[in-house]
Amino acid sequence: MKLLIVDDEEHVREGVELSIDWQHYKINQIFMAENGLEALELVRKHIPELIICDMSMHLMDGTEFLEKLREEGWGSKVIVLSGYQKFHYTRAALLANGVDYLLKPFKIRDLEKAIQKACNQIKQEQEVRLKELSTNFRLNEVNNLVMEQRFSRLIEEEQVSKEELNTFLTTIGINPDFFYVVTFLPRNKDAIVKKHFARDEQLFNYSMKNIVKELVESLGSWYVLQHEEFIIVFISSNYLLVDIEASVKKIQDAWKRTLRLSSFSGFYKMSLTASRLQLALFEEKSMILNCNIFDHIKSGRKSSVINFFIDKERVILEAILAKNKQYLHELVESFKMELASYEFVSIRELQHYTVEINLLLVRIYSQINSDNFHETMPLWISQLEEWTSKLKQIFSDMLESINYSRLEITHVQSIATVRNYINDHMKEEVTLSGLAEIFHFSPQYLAKKFKEEYGTTIMNYLTQLRIEKAYSLLDHTELSIQEVASESGFENLNYFSKVFKKHTGITPSAYRKN
Repeated sequence: MKLLIVDDEEHVREGVELSIDWQHYKINQIFMAENGLEALELVRKHIPELIICDMSMHLMDGTEFLEKLREEGWGSKVIVLSGYQKFHYTRAALLANGVDYLLKPFKIRDLEKAIQKACNQIKQEQEVRLKELSTNFRLNEVNNLVMEQRFSRLIEEEQVSKEELNTFLTTIGINPDFFYVVTFLPRNKDAIVKKHFARDEQLFNYSMKNIVKELVESLGSWYVLQHEEFIIVFISSNYLLVDIEASVKKIQDAWKRTLRLSSFSGFYKMSLTASRLQLALFEEKSMILNCNIFDHIKSGRKSSVINFFIDKERVILEAILAKNKQYLHELVESFKMELASYEFVSIRELQHYTVEINLLLVRIYSQINSDNFHETMPLWISQLEEWTSKLKQIFSDMLESINYSRLEITHVQSIATVRNYINDHMKEEVTLSGLAEIFHFSPQYLAKKFKEEYGTTIMNYLTQLRIEKAYSLLDHTELSIQEVASESGFENLNYFSKVFKKHTGITPSAYRKN
């Protein structure tokens, strides 16, 4: 749970924070504000379940802050700290809002009792809300499933008659001659379902739809459908377009506030007839595809689509054959770091990488002759962190499910994986014992097999790689000798010069001059 402490005296804020064992109450994030204005912004951003609030503060006092809190619909539990002279006036108002209060100066045991009471209420309300949601949505689930299947069939057909669309829209209560449609793409849905809905995706979907109902039913007729990863909202309304747009924003804000769900939206911004439905949905998907996967504009480069994974098929296959999960995860991390350096990466561009890695995975499955079904990447992931986490999990699951006893894994393939690891980590500290630990060989076996396969020792191979890198940097860059040494994997400049001269007969400086 999250806690917000609001008081204009720093020593009071710190005293409250330090005097309580927050882990006991399962509170793991604590935010602080010195007035109601700051507190309101923190509530909007972090959605704390519990707030401990002083009443007498500058800029925005506790009374105004609590009024704003209730006006905006925040359900946080509040424990109020009140000075004696204002206690009489605040008590009745605070009780009317169902909050706890303590009179300053308060005792720690009294604060602990109030916190425990608030936490119990939070837990009880969550349990009641989940139970109500579960009961209600089960009743509607079968009907919704039928409608969603019917809708998917209509939308996916290249040629569908106007009569069929008219009939479908009429069935769900939408005027086929005048309606709006809005497409939403949930972003962090998987994480929320796992953390807050006990992995019950159906219950989560019902919660999303229930929020839509509360916000659009006053506009007129409405219906909510799930199609692929999207939530599609139909509205028949005589309200102005600006009112429909405002409702779209309210839906996204409410999802964020109550479910912690962020989303992208596409809105055609024109009233429709049935014959234009497919076109509108296509346009709205295109709008979403052009959205930036980053939550805010980052400073950095514009992205350019590259083939990141396809040219690494061999090393990925070798890592899988060698059960080298560490390398596979490092590869995914390097991809994440590459994309994170850009200021803008569209969902369309991320989908390019999804298709690329899925093609590669299918080829790898065929090469290892795996009979088991293996998962591929979902197409509509819109967060980089979720994308890379999903791919790591796919690699991990693959290593667990492969029947290695049926595969003919030769030592040549395994030693090639070691060589590729050295190529990718030449700037880092590489030792025989370290490689043996990573690849589960004895140092003696690894040294022997590497020498047999490549005609040189591991350390000589590494040194030659670094010298070749130094050649290239000296020839094609203006880097200083110290920088060349560092980029080539040599930490010490004197050692670099000695090794370089031993291999070439001249110093790095002399080589550059010549």
